[in-house]
Amino acid sequence: MTIGEKISKLRKENNYTQEQLAEILNVSRQSVSKWETDLTYPETEKIIALSKLFDCSADYLLKEDADESGREVKVRIVEVDSSAKNREYLNSVMLTYLSFPPLFGFIVAFFAVKNAERIGSKKMKILSFVGMAVSLILTALMGIGIIFEL
Repeated sequence: MTIGEKISKLRKENNYTQEQLAEILNVSRQSVSKWETDLTYPETEKIIALSKLFDCSADYLLKEDADESGREVKVRIVEVDSSAKNREYLNSVMLTYLSFPPLFGFIVAFFAVKNAERIGSKKMKILSFVGMAVSLILTALMGIGIIFEL
């Protein structure tokens, strides 16, 4: 929003006519009209008077990318980035917790293979090796996901 648009908006919100505002600031109505249409800009002392009259900061009036508190819009962008960082953090936490079941599956399969002789079943050995391989693959994929934040 330009300085002229802001002056016009603030003037209307405070129920002033261009003539009334001109009288308060000791300028002509045409000057106020030119400010509002961005044909000319108010002098520094008039900007200060406007900021006092409308209870806003001079930064708000002067900066096209400032909100009503005078902060630049860039602050809002940081807030968006902050939520993106929160989302990335949550994704990495989820990936970390999801990696535990495959890791525990690997540990269980490892002990099953190690103790397969006691059971004596060839099928149990094969299933344990398959379970161990699947657990290793899933754990590796989770690790890759954490590293690349997929």
